[in-house]
Amino acid sequence: RPLGEYLPIEETSMGRTILQFDKDDLDAAGVPKFDFLGLGGLTVVHKAFDAIEARTGRTLRLYDLPVDDEATYAMIGRGETLGTFQIESRAQIQSILQTRPERLYDIVVQVALIRPGPIQARFVRPYTRRRLGLEEVEYLDPRLEPITKRTYGIPIFQEQAMAISMALGGFSAAEADELRRAMGHRKKLPKLHAAIQRLKGRMEQNGVAPDVAEQITDDLYSFSNYGFPESHAWSFALIAYATAYLKAHYPAEFLMAILNAWPMGFYPPATLVHEARRNGVTVRPPCLRDGKWECTLEGPEREHPAVRIGWKHIKGLGEEARNRLQAAAGGGPFTGVEDVVRRAALSRKDALHLARAGAFEAFEPGRRKAAWAALRAAGDVLPLAPARHLPFDVDEMGDEELIFLDYLATGITVAGHPMEHIRDRLREHGVASSADLEEVPDRAPILVSGLVVARQHPATANGTVFILLEDEHGFINIIVPPPVYAAHREVIHHAPFLLIQGRFERDGRVMNVVASRFRALERDRAIAHRTAHGRRS
Repeated sequence: RPLGEYLPIEETSMGRTILQFDKDDLDAAGVPKFDFLGLGGLTVVHKAFDAIEARTGRTLRLYDLPVDDEATYAMIGRGETLGTFQIESRAQIQSILQTRPERLYDIVVQVALIRPGPIQARFVRPYTRRRLGLEEVEYLDPRLEPITKRTYGIPIFQEQAMAISMALGGFSAAEADELRRAMGHRKKLPKLHAAIQRLKGRMEQNGVAPDVAEQITDDLYSFSNYGFPESHAWSFALIAYATAYLKAHYPAEFLMAILNAWPMGFYPPATLVHEARRNGVTVRPPCLRDGKWECTLEGPEREHPAVRIGWKHIKGLGEEARNRLQAAAGGGPFTGVEDVVRRAALSRKDALHLARAGAFEAFEPGRRKAAWAALRAAGDVLPLAPARHLPFDVDEMGDEELIFLDYLATGITVAGHPMEHIRDRLREHGVASSADLEEVPDRAPILVSGLVVARQHPATANGTVFILLEDEHGFINIIVPPPVYAAHREVIHHAPFLLIQGRFERDGRVMNVVASRFRALERDRAIAHRTAHGRRS
C-alpha cells in the first residue's frame, strides 16, 4: 500500500522526499529500510563496458569477469590502484603493498580493514603480519576460531561481532542484531555502552576470563561506528576488482570512463592522466575539430586507442556554452576558429577559455595566436588590434609555460609533468625523485620535492598529517609529525609545490619520508632560473 498511509512524508524544496521518522524508529514500527548506494564506481564500470563493446565488440558483465586474473592481482600487488574503487587511497595502497591480495576475499577484507575503526583498534598491522606468516595466529578463546579464522583471528566484520556475542555471550539472534545496531550508532554512546557492558557480563557468565572479555569488548567498541558488514564488503570488493580488471586490461577505456564520471574518487584528473601516460596510454588534449564534450577514444580499432580529453574539462565553460557547443557540433564538424565561435554563438570569455585550453590548436596552432583568432571571431577586439592578420610574430609559450597553462585551463596536461622541467636544478641540490627511493637506505636523511596531490589529517592519527607528493616518475608519501605540522602549517596548507627535508623509512615494500622541514618550491623562481640559464648558454 502507499507508504504515506503509514508514515508522514515531506516534499523538500529540492525535490527530495523525507520520511519524518528516525531510521531506528522505523525498525521498531516494523517498516524495513533499504540502502541503495549511487556509487560512482558503478558509473565508471558501466561507461568502460560500453566503450569496450563499441571498440571491440566484446560484451563484459560485472558478474562474468574472471575473478582469478593474474594480471589484475599483479597490478594490485604493485600498488597501481589509482582510480580504482575503494582501494586507491594512500592508506589502502600502503596496506596492499604489504598484504599482497591474491584472491577476491583478500580484497573483501582489504576494503573493510582500512577504515577509521579497525585502524583505531590497531588491527591492520596484526592482520598483515599474520597473513604474511610473520606472526602466529592466536585466538583469545577457542570458540573464536571458527568465527575469525578467515581473517587470521582479527574481528573485522559486523557479522563477526554478532557471531562472537552469540557464541561467547549466549546472545539470541535478536540480541545480536540489537548489538549490531547499537554499534552502528557511536553518537548514541549510552546505548552502545550498555550493549557492550551487557555482552561483557554475559561472556564472563559463560566462562570467558574477565581479561579476555575486556579485550574482546574493547576491540568491538573501538570499531563500533565503522565496522563493515561482510556482505557490504563483498559488494564493494566486486566493484573494486572490476575497476582493477579494467585498468589492467583496458587502461584507455578505464581512463576515459573515470574522466567522464568526474567528479569522483580520491585523485584529481591530472594525476590520473599522468599515471596513465606513464603506463603507456596516449592522452590527447581537448580539440574542437576531433573531440566532443565527453572524453572519447581515438586510434586503432583493436589495440592501444588514445584518449581525447573532452571539452567538459575546460574550466570556465558554463551550462549555456556547453549546450551551444553541443548543438553546433550536431550540425557537422567545425572547420575553424571563426566557424566554432559563430555557430556556437560564443562570448568573448568562452572563446578565450577554449583558446587557453588549446582546443583551437587543430585550426590555429599556438595558444596566443588562437586567442587572437578567437577575439577576432567574437567581434570583441581592442580598437587598435589588427582586423585580420597580425603584422608580427607572436611569441608563443615554451613547454613549461604550456604545462602550467594547462593546469590553469583544464587541470589536465598532456605536455609533461611540471617537475620534469626543474629536475636538473633539483638534482644539483641533492633532491631525490620518486624513482630514486628504491636505492635510498632505511633511515637515511633525504630531500624530496613534488606537486601536492593530497593532504590528510585523520582524526584517528593523533595529530599526524599525511601528504602525497607527485613528480614525473610517481609518488612520494610524506608523514608529518604533529610538532613539525605545527611549525610549518602555513606552507603545508597553501604551497602547491613542496621541498621537504626528512628521514627516509622503509617497511617492507612501503616507503615513506618522515618530514622535519618544509619549504615552498616556487615555480616562477624555477622558470626564471631556467630562462636565465638558457640565455647564458
